Amino acid sequence: MNKNFIGFIFARKNSKRLPKKNILKLGNKLLIEYTLIAALKSKIFKKIIVSTDDEKILSLKKKYKKILFFRRPKFLALDNSKNIDVINFYLKKLNVEKKYGYFSLMLPTCPFRNRMHLIKGKKLIISNNNLNCVFSATKSIFPIQFSLKVKNGFIKPYLKKSPLLTNNTRSQNQSATYIPNGGFWICNTKKFLKFKNFYKGKVKIIEMSSHESIDIDNQLDFNLAQLVLKTKKLNF
Repeated sequence: MNKNFIGFIFARKNSKRLPKKNILKLGNKLLIEYTLIAALKSKIFKKIIVSTDDEKILSLKKKYKKILFFRRPKFLALDNSKNIDVINFYLKKLNVEKKYGYFSLMLPTCPFRNRMHLIKGKKLIISNNNLNCVFSATKSIFPIQFSLKVKNGFIKPYLKKSPLLTNNTRSQNQSATYIPNGGFWICNTKKFLKFKNFYKGKVKIIEMSSHESIDIDNQLDFNLAQLVLKTKKLNF
């Protein structure tokens, strides 16, 4: 099997909740640079591609000469554009299935994912031929078993067999659950194209700590990332 890896980094210009978030200065680097550096340092990729409609990010090609910077098509840079649509576009356009046995998507909004997380992801997927995908995740802080929803104007437990209905409200009694943190998805290209979904088929995770898993979506997230950068010992 072709064991070449290609990495994709998607960075759209316009962000509603935190304008220009991908080029905000976090410490001494632009936010997106943490992901560029992690991808390069991992040395797992034969090719790394950044897709963006942001001129400042495109100009980084002068600094990061080993990375290819593509201008994202306008129809994939809309407010309702989804990462899954962008990845499917590039998989087809670049004929990835024939050239690369595996691909990865990394989001710049998860700056504390590092080269070792990517290396662990690669090792896991190539050692398990039956895996469709490996992605980075972190434990849910609040038990999802306690989730609620609005139904007919009233609050109801989200799950039919919710522990709230049996007064089993001790959080330690609930099974651990995980959420994707945007650090990376590494997929078997052929298996992914069968489902065109990151979570179908046989999937495993690389668990990351809560502070490594900060996913910057708003100003509060960014402030927290600044605090973590100052107070935690991080590996880059």
